[in-house]
Amino acid sequence: MAFPALASPIYRRFLFASMVATLGGFMQATSQGWLVLELTNSPALLGLAGSVAGLPTLFLAVVAGVLADRVDRRRLLVLTNLAGAACAAILAVLTSLALVEYWHVLVLAFLAGLALTVQMPASQAVVSTIVDRTSIGNAVALNSAQYNLMRILAPAAAGLFIAAGSLALGFWVNAIALVVVSLIVASLAIPAPRAADRVQAALWLDLQDGIRYVASDRALATIVLLPAIPALFVLNYLTFIPVYARDILATGPIGLGLLTSSIGVGALVGALSTATLRPSGGSGRMMLSGLAVVGIALATFALSQSLALSMAALALLGASQVAYYATTNTLIQVLVPARLRGRVLSLYVLTSIGLIPIANVVGGAVAEAVGVPAVLAAGGIVTFSVVALVAILEPRVAHLRAAALSAVAESAEPA
Repeated sequence: MAFPALASPIYRRFLFASMVATLGGFMQATSQGWLVLELTNSPALLGLAGSVAGLPTLFLAVVAGVLADRVDRRRLLVLTNLAGAACAAILAVLTSLALVEYWHVLVLAFLAGLALTVQMPASQAVVSTIVDRTSIGNAVALNSAQYNLMRILAPAAAGLFIAAGSLALGFWVNAIALVVVSLIVASLAIPAPRAADRVQAALWLDLQDGIRYVASDRALATIVLLPAIPALFVLNYLTFIPVYARDILATGPIGLGLLTSSIGVGALVGALSTATLRPSGGSGRMMLSGLAVVGIALATFALSQSLALSMAALALLGASQVAYYATTNTLIQVLVPARLRGRVLSLYVLTSIGLIPIANVVGGAVAEAVGVPAVLAAGGIVTFSVVALVAILEPRVAHLRAAALSAVAESAEPA
């Protein structure tokens, strides 16, 4: 079977719910970026709006990981999706009534980010409980595929809505989508954490347990810490795409949709290729190669003055991001025992997403002074250089293979 994870009916419905949530999320993100630029006309304030949404991840990701290992994950996912829906609905009402102000966006972005922070470790940890262990890599890749399919469709649709004067519609779509997701997840028979896997010690001891496990294995520590590099030096390009569309390439809302969708086109191709050609989840070599290409593609996009070249660079960036993040996620899931998986994944969430607010604030301030292209080009160069250092200083990472690790872990863990 080309996609073995789809053999699980629960996973199929969970994947559909994820697709609906991603559709709404990208509609909101695209609309919100344009809204902030209209309200402020400032790259720095655009960066601040992006950073505020990620602040809860920076401070609470590891706590969210402990929750994912302790509580009913289905209930946790339902409540957090409903909270996100409420935030989107409030922003939709304010925008529809022409009452929205910049501080409204900041407050609602922070609250939505708080809900997402609590949700992410639980959502990722659920995957390994609803598919066969040997299909984890395929499930992660399929989730990347749906994510990037929506990245193609949602921003393009949002760009058309914005151009037609319906900016608030992106927020309404997200609010409705998250309610639908909550209903779907509530109906799923998601296994609760096994009693043997729950750690009933104090919260701080739980956190220490996960950190100690990561620190005890240099290869695992490298895999968990490496996402800090794209978080700090790469991912702020998403925040600055409205600047490229409006000011650098002068393509307007339609160009905004095309640029954002280009990322999704490349990423969808990359995700489907990973799911079909590397169903076991890939290898450390694939992970490092993906991140190296991310750096090259980002530098190319940063310096481009052509819409066609910019779209091609973003497509390559999207494909290489999928290869990197899907492989990283899979390697962590197969390296880490079930009782610690939520906590270790929360550390991964912290490094991969929690540091983005710092990059957005600093990058926005620097971009105001020296220009957005210089900031992004420097980020691409730094990323490529760090990958080269990791390959030299920690060669064991490149030799890890998800299939072999999964087989070893399956024989070692109790049923």
